[in-house]
Amino acid sequence: MHSIEELAGQHFDAIIVGGGINGAGLARDLALRANVSGHPMRVLLLERSFWGTGTSGKNSHLIHGGLRYLKYFDFALVKEALRERALLLKLAPDTVRPLRFELTAQGPIDRIFYGAGIALYDLLAGANRIGSSSYFSSRLSYWDAASDSAALVIDNVRDARLYGAVCVPGRGVKRLRADGVELDNGVRVKGGCVIDARGPWIGGEAMRLVRGSHIVLPRLYEGDQALAHFHHDGRIIFFIPWGDLDPVTLIGTTDADHAEGADQVEISWSETEYLRTIAEQLFPASSKMPLLGTFSSLRPLMAAAGKSASATSREHQIAFRQDGVLEILGGKYTTYRSMAEQAADMVVNKIAPDDGLAKIHPTREVPFKVPTCRPAGIEARIEWAKREEGCPNLEYFMTCSTNWAWQRRWTLEDLAPIAAAFKGDAEAFVERHTPCQS
Repeated sequence: MHSIEELAGQHFDAIIVGGGINGAGLARDLALRANVSGHPMRVLLLERSFWGTGTSGKNSHLIHGGLRYLKYFDFALVKEALRERALLLKLAPDTVRPLRFELTAQGPIDRIFYGAGIALYDLLAGANRIGSSSYFSSRLSYWDAASDSAALVIDNVRDARLYGAVCVPGRGVKRLRADGVELDNGVRVKGGCVIDARGPWIGGEAMRLVRGSHIVLPRLYEGDQALAHFHHDGRIIFFIPWGDLDPVTLIGTTDADHAEGADQVEISWSETEYLRTIAEQLFPASSKMPLLGTFSSLRPLMAAAGKSASATSREHQIAFRQDGVLEILGGKYTTYRSMAEQAADMVVNKIAPDDGLAKIHPTREVPFKVPTCRPAGIEARIEWAKREEGCPNLEYFMTCSTNWAWQRRWTLEDLAPIAAAFKGDAEAFVERHTPCQS
C-alpha cells in the first residue's frame, strides 16, 4: 500500500498516531504478536514527518537505568530500566552497545556517596549487570549502554513492516477518535482501537514539557569511556565519545521547563553557556574549541506539583481517555519496549478480548529480523538510507538516518555530494544547522 488515499474508508484493528519510539515499538509489538499467534491483525502507524524526528531521535543516545534517579528513590523505575537495558543489548546488538562510564568525585565524601550509589545500581541490576564497576577507588566507574536512538526507532518500524504493519510517514492526523482518525488531507480511516503516541504533541494539563539540550565539541579526551559528572546543582552531565563520521564529544543534558509550543524547540543561550562552562571546568582546552552542533528535544513528563524539572518522575501512564483513545504519557526511552508491551496488552484486550493475545509477549525474546548493521562510508550509507529506511530527503538523512548534522560544521563543499544524492538545498541546511558561537 503506497498511496495514502488507498487508506480512505479502510478498517484497521489498531491505528497508532506518532512515529517516535513509543509508536514504533507498539507497532512492532502488535505486528509480531499477530505473526507469532497466527491471529490476523491490521496495524497502521502514522507519522507526520519521519521516524524519530522528535524527542526519540534527539536525546542523549543512551540506554540506561538512570543512576541519578536513585537519589529520588525511584527504585522500581531504575530496576525496570536496567532490565530493559539488558534485554535491548541482547535483541538489538547492532544498535545498542555497552558503554563504560567514569564518574567524577571531589574528595573522599563524594567517593563514598557516589560509590555507594554505583553499588546499589549494580545490586538493582542483579543478573542483568554488564561489565565490572569500581565502587570506592579513586576512579569510580560503572556500565550502561549507548545507542543510535533514531536508528532504533527506524528499526522498530522496519521490523513492524516486515511482520505486516502498514507504516506511513509524512502524513499528519487532524483528529483522533475512538473509532478512527481523520488525516490532514481529509481522508478518514476507521479503527478498532486508536492510540495517541504523539508525545509532546499530545499536550494537556497532565503533561509537563521539559527541554533537554546537548552540545557537540571535538573529541575532548582519549579512550572509549564516557564521563558522568555530578554537578553541584544536582544535574548529571554526560560526556560521551560520539561520532561515526568524525570523532566528537556529545555533552548533555539540561532540564529546562519549556513554555513554547512543541514545534519550537531549540537550545537557549543560557543552556549553551551552562554546558560549555562545565566542559571548560573539566577540560580547560575546550574553551578554544569550536561548537560543532547543538540539538534539543522535549521530554513529555507527567506533571507533578512542587518538583523541579530534574526531579519530575520518568514514570509513565497508559490509559484510555474519556474520548476512548488510548493515550501514552511520560516514560523513558530505555523502557519503551515494556511500555509498548503494556499498551499492546490493552489494545488486544479491547479488539480481541477472548483470543489470548494479551498473554503473548514475543518482543521479550525475538531479536530484530531486519538487517540493522549500518554500512560505513557516505555513499553506502546514503544507499542504505534510501533502500532500507525509505529516507526521503537531506534533512532526515542527516538528523535521523545518521547523526552527521551535528558531527562537524558543514560547508557547502563538504555537503554537496550528500545534498545532490537527495536533491536537497545544501545552503539552507548549512544555515539551519550551523550553531552560533557563544
